[in-house]
Amino acid sequence: MQITGIISEYNPFHNGHKYLIEKHRENNPHAHFIAVMSGNFTQRGEAAILNKWQRARLAVAGGIDLVIELPFVFAVRSAQHFAFGGVDLLQKLNCVDAICFGSEYTDKDELIRIARSFQRMEFAPLFQKYIAQGISYASAVSRSIAELTGIGEDVLKAPNTILGIEYLKAVQKLHAPFDIDIIQRVKAQHNDLNYQRDFASGTAIRHCLYKDNINFDELKQVVPPKTFRLLQQIHAQNELPLEENLFLPLLWKLRLCSFTDIQKIYGINEGLEYKLLKASAQARNKTELLNGLKSKRYPMTNLQRMLLYIMLDLTKEQLNEFDNSGALYARVLAFNDRGMQILRRLKRKSSIPIITKTAAYLDSKKRRQENLTAWEKMLSIDTYATELYNLCFNPVRSCGEDFTTSPFFERS
Repeated sequence: MQITGIISEYNPFHNGHKYLIEKHRENNPHAHFIAVMSGNFTQRGEAAILNKWQRARLAVAGGIDLVIELPFVFAVRSAQHFAFGGVDLLQKLNCVDAICFGSEYTDKDELIRIARSFQRMEFAPLFQKYIAQGISYASAVSRSIAELTGIGEDVLKAPNTILGIEYLKAVQKLHAPFDIDIIQRVKAQHNDLNYQRDFASGTAIRHCLYKDNINFDELKQVVPPKTFRLLQQIHAQNELPLEENLFLPLLWKLRLCSFTDIQKIYGINEGLEYKLLKASAQARNKTELLNGLKSKRYPMTNLQRMLLYIMLDLTKEQLNEFDNSGALYARVLAFNDRGMQILRRLKRKSSIPIITKTAAYLDSKKRRQENLTAWEKMLSIDTYATELYNLCFNPVRSCGEDFTTSPFFERS
């Protein structure tokens, strides 16, 4: 059995995702697919358009055999940590042969050379020089690597290429024995808001769903039929997540916390706590709060993630601990008959627990205790993130969904 891993968000699953699976399968007709997928919040710190079980179900309908949740502590982080968490989880399953990802730039040898450049002695001083100029982490990285390799910055700034480089860095760091398959990203680019016939970015699809005058005929062309029917349903029933619902709980927390408390939160550095607490005293909505904080050093994506860390009390100490440990379990969200075969193999070979019933490992009472193990802490954060996500709906959804929802099984 050949098993290929894909690290994903599927927000939502669209024709571009299906294309990647089909292109990989052209040269690997017997491949089985495991997707490691972010949960209810995405890497950019945004609420996913569909919950994790819905997205996992659509992924299985689209060709994935087994969907495993990427823990929140890696999923809602920078590209570096997102990629490391996904590759680490796939490696610990001890049955994955290859990883596959899409990229705007597909020269594998060049991408591997770029990934190795991060280990060169010259990289650190170059990077620190650019950081000292007050530019963002991503810009400092791209400028440093461009200077070391002679590869244009425009290549290094393409979103999927950035992730691809981070996957390769993680593979090198972990000495993971994976074959690498890089698929050319076609037509629609990551942040492109325009449809390209039968392809559109996830950004474009999400953007159109919040419009009053949505063109369902166009939407139908860029997503598989099951994705289309579910998106049409949630739009008709007004079941789209509204992140503004999180503003008042966030504001209340910010107005109550002390400087000491806020300084412990991951991502709060260099006096940002003072600016944050001042902005929270004046902001009337989330947009005003973010605009009051945005700078070259703190782009919007970083700030959106930081607000989630604040609401979930994620500290620097906690996330450093998880970065050292890597993924500590593999939580199953959906699978098919082929996925069931993979699960049987995982139960024999995986070095981390395979969780199909969360309540068998953690419940709403136990997660409140202070003496949790490291993996129980990691899992409890996933469940608290779901509770936060469920506040994004009108009316708000009930608690405990992680403890009552079973993985979806699609029979062939």
